Amino acid sequence: NNDDSDSEEDYDHLLDECETDPTLLQIRQSRLAELRQLQSTRAEHLSLGHGQYRTITQDEFLPECTGKSKHVAVHFFHNEFERCKIMDFHLKSIAEEFVECKFVRMDAEKAPFFVAKLKVKTLPTLLVFEEGKEVGRLTGFEGLAMDATKPDEWHTGRLKEWLADKGAIRYERPSWEVEKERRRLGVVNKGAVWSDRERSGVV
Repeated sequence: NNDDSDSEEDYDHLLDECETDPTLLQIRQSRLAELRQLQSTRAEHLSLGHGQYRTITQDEFLPECTGKSKHVAVHFFHNEFERCKIMDFHLKSIAEEFVECKFVRMDAEKAPFFVAKLKVKTLPTLLVFEEGKEVGRLTGFEGLAMDATKPDEWHTGRLKEWLADKGAIRYERPSWEVEKERRRLGVVNKGAVWSDRERSGVV
């Protein structure tokens, strides 16, 4: 009908304007350049081992943490500590989502030199390095749990916020996490809570 024909003509006219208007062309070219830069940066990060959560040895620590990666997060862990396994769960998820930071883990028992050098006294300990310099240290789950009676239950978003505060990742808590928290805790303006039992389907 005529309405459809008019709509198609209007759409064609709009496309013509986009192709010829200098301002729109500049915006489009700028956006394309930005996307290309983002893709290039992502590819570079992936080539450096970002986007995954890896175990490194003591000999690999300096090359990994003082190399080309601007931000590196290192989890000092012990294989038999349950809290280290919880930290691993969260960090694996974050590493795959935020490729701007490299995420690695190191067995504290097999890295006595750096445990002493960096004064790691509690496990898990998460260190954030920026261009080889320590800029953040998380001891245990300090500040992550919203319920003091359940210190091991916290949402991954809480760790994302901590990492973002140290400049390691770009993250802002989305509104759905706030809503989930309000439903679970019955409070307003507090961080969401993650439950390992709930996530695994065990009640």
